[in-house]
Amino acid sequence: MSNTRKSLLVLAALAPFFAPSIAAAQPSFVADGDFSICNDPTFPPMEYKENAGDQNPVGVDVEVAGALAELWGAKASFVTMDFNGLLPSLSAERCDAIISGITLTAERQKTFDGVGYLNTFIVIIGNAGAPALKGPEDLAGKTVAVQSGTTYLSRMEKLNETLKGKGLELMTIQQYPKQTDAIQQLQVGRVVGVVTQDTEVAFREFQDPGKFATIWTVPQDAVEPYAIYIRKNEGDKAEVQKAVATLLSSGKLREIVDKWKLSAQQLEGIQ
Repeated sequence: MSNTRKSLLVLAALAPFFAPSIAAAQPSFVADGDFSICNDPTFPPMEYKENAGDQNPVGVDVEVAGALAELWGAKASFVTMDFNGLLPSLSAERCDAIISGITLTAERQKTFDGVGYLNTFIVIIGNAGAPALKGPEDLAGKTVAVQSGTTYLSRMEKLNETLKGKGLELMTIQQYPKQTDAIQQLQVGRVVGVVTQDTEVAFREFQDPGKFATIWTVPQDAVEPYAIYIRKNEGDKAEVQKAVATLLSSGKLREIVDKWKLSAQQLEGIQ
């Protein structure tokens, strides 16, 4: 028997022992070779379409999804929709995961598993030259815009409770289906501020310097990073955590952050 044939027989005999370890390197939802991601491409730099009519989005989350897919030996594909439809679509198995500028919250984790990959902070932006807010009292009687389906609405409603408790006029909270719609209301002067994330502020300043200004950073009890959400499955969650750790240790996440002009501090504490 030739040495080559002997080697092939040895490999064939060992294959059953190696197969489980190879499979364990992937979450179950990419077993078919496809990694489908629910995404709302209206939130630069996390995800957006560079030109009207573009089929595929670009941005931080798109590159994170692509890096995960490459790590798992799968192909990334995107199912685009309004932000309100992300979680219901994941639940209905229209996609394998959500990677779409969505933060990690205790409420969402009651139904889905979430893994953080990039720190972010909630801010209110105004037009350039707008005075900074000293606190929620400065929002009394003012109108702000939020994207529907986000946690921004509940946070602003909570601030309204604070205003009410102090005998101050409530703020008016206007909801819009897309973040770009909310920004447009600021540009035309219909609102004094838009609730958003620091990542969007950094991108808009990079794209169009001096047009907007951060007027307040909304207080948070704890950092709520952007997260990858999947349907509840302990094994899959563990594999996603391992994958994020690999992208972090390999420098791939840092590469993406640097490309999009975000801060390296946004990776601090991510595990």
